[in-house]
Amino acid sequence: MDEKIKISLPKSDLEVLQKDCSDFRIIKENGKPNMNAFLNTLIVNFYETFSAQEETLHEDLKNAISIVPEYYKSKVFDNVIKVLTKKADGVNDKKSTTLSFKPTKISEKAMLHIEQVILQNESISSFYRRMFSAYIHKPKNEREKIIHKENFDLLQKALANKVQICAQIDSGKIINNLSIFTISASKDELFNYVLGYANDNNATVRLAKFKTITLLSSPASIPEENVKLLERQLACAPQYPMFKSDKHLIKVELTEKGKKLFDRIYLYRPTPISIEGDVYTFDCSAGQALYYFERFGDHALITSPKKLGISMRDYHYFALKKYKSFYNKDL
Repeated sequence: MDEKIKISLPKSDLEVLQKDCSDFRIIKENGKPNMNAFLNTLIVNFYETFSAQEETLHEDLKNAISIVPEYYKSKVFDNVIKVLTKKADGVNDKKSTTLSFKPTKISEKAMLHIEQVILQNESISSFYRRMFSAYIHKPKNEREKIIHKENFDLLQKALANKVQICAQIDSGKIINNLSIFTISASKDELFNYVLGYANDNNATVRLAKFKTITLLSSPASIPEENVKLLERQLACAPQYPMFKSDKHLIKVELTEKGKKLFDRIYLYRPTPISIEGDVYTFDCSAGQALYYFERFGDHALITSPKKLGISMRDYHYFALKKYKSFYNKDL
């Protein structure tokens, strides 16, 4: 299977695939996105699930037309499938583009199975287009699990068997004796994070960053105080690690515009545990509070803890210093 496969698909679908390729860290040695590897991985990891969904649809359809006389059943079934396939396959020529990719050794067996066993009364390009569309319509964190299926399955196995793992992440760093606490998607359902404990510290690693995973025979073990930190992190935002220093509640005073910004800016927003007038109280990590409220400017004032308030002050001070230095040239 050396020939390239070409399919037409909506430009919006291609844009999602390209962004996933980059966001899920399927890259070449030079750091650029490897679209060919991404598409081959998608096919290998998703075609069985997609074909199973198709079979379920076909069975439901057969049950739905069971009242049709036997003589017409086959014709009715084929016609309805053609209509459904055409609808799912529909590409607006004015907004479509061509995507081509070349099969690799990892996908050769899967593609042969698709062509020789699964494919029925449909072109190969149409099948892949519909499969890619089905993938795209899943939440992003579910798509990340598909692309990194092998590592995700190993992590789940480690959790189920309550054993530690040895992992290498894409930076080259080795994490030995990692006990997994949980695998959780961020609240915005963008990415998946592995929360755990290794080398006397809690660890937070995004699923896409795992390069290799090896299951160990050592039983997983997390000290109780670290479990409590991980539970707090999970409740607030899995992507923001919590440290032992994150033991104080965070109080933020918001102006009226600040309150409107808080209602409007959803991404990475911490959940308040209480609101008293202008003061919002949070039980989140310092990192999450700084990242979120730095966008509010003078419409948010961190009043407690003092150390965190000073960190925010310094953040704005050095930004102000740079702007004054740059624009004073024009005075």
